[in-house]
Amino acid sequence: MIDDKYDVAVTTACGALNNLVVDTVEQGQACIEVLRKGNVGRASIMVLEKLPTRDIAPVETPEGVPRLFDLIKPKEGKFAQAFYKGLFNTLVAEDLQQAQRIGYGKKRWRVVTLGGQLIDPSGTMSGGGARIQKGGMSSKFSGESVEPAVLLKYEEELVTAEADLVALQSAKKQVEAELVSIKKRIPEVELATEKLQMDLDTSDARVTNAKERLRDVRFVRCQWKGKRKLMLSFLFDR
Repeated sequence: MIDDKYDVAVTTACGALNNLVVDTVEQGQACIEVLRKGNVGRASIMVLEKLPTRDIAPVETPEGVPRLFDLIKPKEGKFAQAFYKGLFNTLVAEDLQQAQRIGYGKKRWRVVTLGGQLIDPSGTMSGGGARIQKGGMSSKFSGESVEPAVLLKYEEELVTAEADLVALQSAKKQVEAELVSIKKRIPEVELATEKLQMDLDTSDARVTNAKERLRDVRFVRCQWKGKRKLMLSFLFDR
């Protein structure tokens, strides 16, 4: 939570306030699976166990302005690194004039004003517009808004999703093993294919020879029949 005075500043400066925060990669995967099954859109997820541990100790600031991160009171200490990832050393100035002095001083800082103007160390400045960004963070901790039955359902879906993941990983390993086995058999199959092709070519040649022999035999037979008729005719004529 943060004091209402800094609501506009933190909403403007921290683009990660709508991110989901989970402890482990497995929890993040389960969240994505729930979003996918429910077809409710996408979400950015911070995984606490994957965030680098940074030095979040207070720093000396110009003109004694507060660091926005130091104004936030996380519900649990483990969330501090997530907030620091979203803000780093962003400072809060009373107005644009002070923000310019601080942001473009001897050392450049990222500075946001109470009114929502933002100065970046790169030299860019943003602000204005008819609608001010606010409401990103409350000044009070919200109560537990998830009903036990809903939480139980999510936990059951998590168990199912984890089981599906294990099954898919096992199936993947099996397919990979089969692929390796098939690749090893490729030379053997190619050799067998070549042998069969040679046998087929030999069979074609033998069929051709057999057809030629059959044609010769039929020719000789026809000649023999013709001579026999002539001989019988000669005998009867006598």
